[in-house]
Amino acid sequence: MRADRTRQSAVAGTGEGAAITLRVHQNKYLPAAAGRTEMHAVLSVEARGLGPAAARTAASEVIVIDCSGSMSWPPTKIAAARRATATAVGILRDGTRFAIVEGTEQAQVVYPFTGGMAVAGPDTKAAAARVAARLPAVGGTAIGSWLDLARRLHLREPAAIRHTLLLTDGRNEHDDPGYLDQVLDACAPCFTCDARGIGDGWDAAELKRIVRRLHGKADAVLDDSALAAEFEEMVSASMAKALAGVRIRIRTRAGSRVGFVKQVHPTRVDLTDEGTRPDERTWECRTEAWGDETREYQVCVLADPAGDPADEDVELAAVDLAVDGDATLPLPEPQSVLVQWTDDLLLSSRIDPRLAHYDANSALGHAITAGCDAYEAGDREEARDQWGRAVRLAHELGNEKTLDRLRGLVHIVDAATGEVRIREPIRPLDLNSAMILSEESVRFTGVLPVETAAPPGPDRICPVCERHSPAAAAFCQRCDTPLRAEGTNGTDGAA
Repeated sequence: MRADRTRQSAVAGTGEGAAITLRVHQNKYLPAAAGRTEMHAVLSVEARGLGPAAARTAASEVIVIDCSGSMSWPPTKIAAARRATATAVGILRDGTRFAIVEGTEQAQVVYPFTGGMAVAGPDTKAAAARVAARLPAVGGTAIGSWLDLARRLHLREPAAIRHTLLLTDGRNEHDDPGYLDQVLDACAPCFTCDARGIGDGWDAAELKRIVRRLHGKADAVLDDSALAAEFEEMVSASMAKALAGVRIRIRTRAGSRVGFVKQVHPTRVDLTDEGTRPDERTWECRTEAWGDETREYQVCVLADPAGDPADEDVELAAVDLAVDGDATLPLPEPQSVLVQWTDDLLLSSRIDPRLAHYDANSALGHAITAGCDAYEAGDREEARDQWGRAVRLAHELGNEKTLDRLRGLVHIVDAATGEVRIREPIRPLDLNSAMILSEESVRFTGVLPVETAAPPGPDRICPVCERHSPAAAAFCQRCDTPLRAEGTNGTDGAA
C-alpha cells in the first residue's frame, strides 16, 4: 500500500526535458460511522517541455467561417473574418494540412481549389490568404453540415493532432432537426474544436454544446477588430499540441466503484459517460490532444468502511496514465486515492482546498446561467440575485475575466458582498458573452474563497439523488440539482 502518495508523483521525462506528472489532492478522512459514502479527490495532470515534439507532430487544421448573409451587417464582421482567416493561415506550421471552409446553408471548401487539404508552406499560405480576402457573406447557417465537412476533411489525413476553428454569428437554422447532435457524435472521436461567436445573433448555449462535445473552448468576440488576435491564439495553441491524447485509468478495490469523473479545469466537463468500464472496478477515458498545460479532474469513488481498519490508510483506487502517440515518453507512477476511517469529526469534516475551489467555480457558472435564464424569462429580481452571487464568487475567486463580462449585465455596487443593479437595456452580446464563460474555471492557486472556507450549518441533501453536500453548496456535485438551505423559500440561503 502507498501510505500517502497525495502528493506528488515521480516526474517522468525524456532527454529533451519533456515530462508528464500526476498528483492526487484529497482529504482522506471519512467518518467511520457513515456507512457507504463517497470519497472525492482532484487529479492534477501536467504536461511540459513538449515544444520540440510539437514541431515534429503531424497536424491538420480546418478553418470554418460563417459566410451567411448576416455576416454582412455590420460590414466589420465579414471584414474581420477575412483578416482573421488570413492571420490563422499565416501562423500554421509548414507541413500542416489545412483547408478553409465557407459555411452557408451548405458547406464547401474554398481553399484549396481542388477540395481536400493543402500542405502549409509559403506559396499555399499566400494563396489561401488571397482566398480569405474574398470570402462572401451570402446564404444561411447550417453548422452541422459545416462540421461534418470538417470531419471528412480531417479523416483524409493521418495527422495525430486534428483541430477545427469555427466562427459563427448565428444559430443553426438550416440543418434538419437533430442533425447537429448526430454530427457532433460522429466528430467527437475525430477532432477538437474551438469556437468564437461574433455579433449579436449567435446562441451561447448552442456554441457551448458544440465545444463541450468536441473538447474545445468557446468565447465571444467583444470587438470585431480583436478577431484576428483570437484566431492567432487558437491556432497557436493548436500548433503547440504534441500528444495525441492522454488516457486516464482508475481502478478501484473490490467493493468500490467510480461514481463520476469531471474535468474541472480549464473548463468543466462531465467525462463519466465518455469513459468506458472494461469491468465493474475500472473506468478509463482518453483525453484529447495535449501541449504544455495542466488539467484537473474531480473523481468520486464510492467507499464503504465494512471490514476496514480504523485510523489507517486504505487504498480505494489507483490512478494510472497512458500516452497516445509517444511511446518513448516515460510515465509517472500510479497514484492512490486513499481513505482513512475516523471518529474524529474535525478531520472528517474538512474540505480539501482544491475541491472547495472548484465547487465555488461550479457555483459561479450556475449563478451566471441561472441569472441569464431568469432575465430572459422576465424575472429581474431573480436575475439580480443570481448575478449578484456570481459577482461575489468571481471576486472571491479572483476571476477578473468573468467580472468584466458581468459588468455588461450589472452595475457592481460592492463586489465583495455581491450588491449589484441590473443594467437596462442589456445587449444580446453581453448576455452571450457572460453565458459562454459559465463553464470555464480559474486554476486553484492556494487561495480559498471565503464562502467555502468555513461552511456553516448542516449538510445539504440533494432532493433528487440524496447526495450530501457541504452547507455552502448551491448545487449538487453529482447531478447539478439546485440545493436549498433549510428554512428558505426557493432561494439559495448562501446567495
